[in-house]
Amino acid sequence: MADTVLSFVGVILDKILPLAADEISRVWGVEKDLQKLAKKVEMMEALIFDAKCKQSTSKAVQLWLKRLRSIARDAEIVLDDFGYEVLRQKVENRKRDKVRNFFSSSNPISFRTEMANKIKNVSASLEEAYREANQIGLHPAQIRMTSADQKEDRSTDPFVDESQTVGRGVEASQVVSMLISSDYKKDLPVISIVGMGGQGKTTLAQLVLKNECVAKHFDKTIWVCVSDDFKVERLLNEMLQSLEGKSAETTNTEALVRKLQENLKGKNYLLVLDDIWNENREKWDGMRGRLLAIGGAPGSKILATTRSDEVATAMQASRLHHLDILSDDHSWMLFEKLAFADGGARKTQYLADIGRRILKKCGGVPLAIKVIGGLLYSKKDGSEWLKLEKSEIWNESTNTEGGVMSVLKLSYENLPSLSVKQCFASCSIFPKDADMRKESLIQIWMAQGLINDAKGGGHLQMEDIGSDCFNVLLRSSLLQAGYKNSINGIRSCRMHDLVHDLSLRVSNNCFLNTENGMVVSHNDEVVHLTVVLSRGKMLKNIEGIPPNLQTLYYIGDDGIMLEDILESSKYLSVLKVDCRAVTHLPNAVGDMKHLRHLDISRTGITALPDSITKLYNLMTLKVSRLEEIPKKFSNLINLRHLEFSMVFGGWPRCLFPGIGQLANLRTLPYFMVSQDKGCQLEELEHLRNLQGELEIFGLENVSSFESAAKAKLSEKSSIQSLTLEWDDTNEDCDDDNINSVMEGLQPHPDLKSLAINGFKGSRFPSWMVAKDHVTVLLRNLVHLRLEKLGKCEQVPSLGDLPCLESLAMVSLHNVKRIGAEFYGLLTHLDINARSSASCSSSTSSREAKPVTLFPKLQHFRLRNMKRLEEWSDAMVPSNSSSSIKVFPSLRYLEPMFSEPDRIATRPRSGVRGQWVRPGVDRGRTG
Repeated sequence: MADTVLSFVGVILDKILPLAADEISRVWGVEKDLQKLAKKVEMMEALIFDAKCKQSTSKAVQLWLKRLRSIARDAEIVLDDFGYEVLRQKVENRKRDKVRNFFSSSNPISFRTEMANKIKNVSASLEEAYREANQIGLHPAQIRMTSADQKEDRSTDPFVDESQTVGRGVEASQVVSMLISSDYKKDLPVISIVGMGGQGKTTLAQLVLKNECVAKHFDKTIWVCVSDDFKVERLLNEMLQSLEGKSAETTNTEALVRKLQENLKGKNYLLVLDDIWNENREKWDGMRGRLLAIGGAPGSKILATTRSDEVATAMQASRLHHLDILSDDHSWMLFEKLAFADGGARKTQYLADIGRRILKKCGGVPLAIKVIGGLLYSKKDGSEWLKLEKSEIWNESTNTEGGVMSVLKLSYENLPSLSVKQCFASCSIFPKDADMRKESLIQIWMAQGLINDAKGGGHLQMEDIGSDCFNVLLRSSLLQAGYKNSINGIRSCRMHDLVHDLSLRVSNNCFLNTENGMVVSHNDEVVHLTVVLSRGKMLKNIEGIPPNLQTLYYIGDDGIMLEDILESSKYLSVLKVDCRAVTHLPNAVGDMKHLRHLDISRTGITALPDSITKLYNLMTLKVSRLEEIPKKFSNLINLRHLEFSMVFGGWPRCLFPGIGQLANLRTLPYFMVSQDKGCQLEELEHLRNLQGELEIFGLENVSSFESAAKAKLSEKSSIQSLTLEWDDTNEDCDDDNINSVMEGLQPHPDLKSLAINGFKGSRFPSWMVAKDHVTVLLRNLVHLRLEKLGKCEQVPSLGDLPCLESLAMVSLHNVKRIGAEFYGLLTHLDINARSSASCSSSTSSREAKPVTLFPKLQHFRLRNMKRLEEWSDAMVPSNSSSSIKVFPSLRYLEPMFSEPDRIATRPRSGVRGQWVRPGVDRGRTG
């Protein structure tokens, strides 16, 4: 509860301070009231830390926290109302000159008075809560409890009961192979086993230690349970105790190192460091320094177990083994061993069926299976098994010694900040087993006020902070990575069912997932609600929906009830609708002035009401597809992410007049250049924060280098994927003019993906060609697609691109020859040749290092190259001693011809596809 209230208080402070600093606060005479309110909130924050220590033993403290949470939510609503009015004034004032005159003339005195009264009422409520706190014995306190203070002591040892382990034989063999391998470049390498809590990391390490090959390979094995107490002297003492069976009489580090040197002199050893939480690189470096000083024979190694990839990174692990969950068969084998062991329940088909259903809830996590199996062992009657199946045991397992929830709670308590904890709790709005997009999670966290620019210290954007939080949850195994690609990395994630239960539990009733429309009546604690309606089900108890609801995620086959819900939920910050039956957005949405996140991308909505332009707080808007945007769309001055698909059938129809006024915009799916007012390419100039993917269509409407350069694409370092597209209807265009336009479209050198389609110029821009064949401008390019370039007679030099993995050239109808220039670096070879000729004979006789062209290219597609007649090899100058390696990573080659007899080819080993041109198959030419 205390963490939840702290989160609300943090959100309030984040909102008060900027408002208090705004000129409008001074003009309206509420500046001092806001500053006083901020001080009172800070005092309440200090009280909450004391309440956090006492809440588990005091009912009065629990009730006080509940009341304070309600006050905090009311305060948040008041501040949002104030902030909305500030934004409204700024929007309406954009065309005015004198701010102060506008404020005094257009803003009613009644609103200012009402707002001042509301702020004073919130202050009065906080003062009363402060007095109540003193009466129940709460006092302002500093942060007394760290996450380390709350951890359980999970002492482990190297002994394992193999009869109680299943399904780890293959993984044990893999780790054993890593340990006995001699293929390591540095002394004392670290092999790390990584997995979520309860997954069996310790068990796997125990199995490895017991393996016969390991026992023969190492002279000594040492087991140390590290946990959160990462103190060098303690760990050295534990090592000594593992070797000698007794603790040292000293805590002096140098004395401990000398004793260990005596024990390990001339011996190769395996040190197992179990359950490591330390992510501090300096602490590990200090420990590693002592271990290297201890010495031992070559071949000694460290086996570490941890829940976090960050720990493995801090330890500079040479090898990682990510632990898999148990298969269904192995899960059942383990469950059977425990639930139906001698003295327990007698195995019947009836109990087995219930057991398999319960087992599905364990998700292949060994610790969860052991806890449930152990509980069912003592329950002989089928009715007891059924009761357990339907119960809330997954939450109750927190009170079970060694239960899986206590282990997962430990992961939660170890999270580095309150913000990350609240971001984790927020994940519970998604149904179990939902695939959660990383960007969506971060955008929802932003809308809920869990992350903001202020928390980045002025250096990081909200999205960067959110990405850091996401990565922390991922490394802690509370989120499991899903889809990823080579450009954006991890794009989605999932949450284990048990972890989902934990996220609901730690939210302290703030988050509620309904099932088939059941809503608890008058539950004012709930501020985040997920409504799940299966086919034919209606929402019951709509009056029971909390009045101060902040988040609504509506999932169903019928959207009849949605409009009624929205009418009673005017304080929503997040609205996410997953219902194809919903085909329109009511005009009333314009009254939801607190709304910051609107996701209707999984609905039938294709048009937005004009009233949406009054949502000045809106940061994220997701729609399935649009044919036009409302007038005054540029009023959405807080909008950061605009996402929707193009109309099916190819060319986009939707224009974005005046989009350049949305200076906060980060995500824009595409921009259609037009001669219409406010639709010129220069609109992109002020969108300095654009990131991710951007497609630009209608470039035939750009008339000059200057017009193209105004977009300032070269300054937009966060754009990772760029598409440049011309309409193919106009073939009669000035060649010099269109070539100059392409020059002006130069992207930032950090670009990772580039597609050019329909370009009518005769030559490629200079930014695509290596300057003097020495400087490669697009060094980070991973994907390149060139299509319908009807006038280009040559292909660009691409062999120098060190990161290029995918290349597609389609319908380059004017290209007759792919020459040596395609490979690049030939000038390098000429320089090398001249350099070699001027060297002494002894030096020039040395074999030159091979030059690798297209070093990472894996996919090469050539299609519809109608006039291509010749493809030359990468040639080496006769006076050069260099050799060339071409396409060493190629895995897929798509042919460009339909007539096999046009090419003299033979298959290349490891390459999928039918034909290979001369030069492709030749790994070395010289």
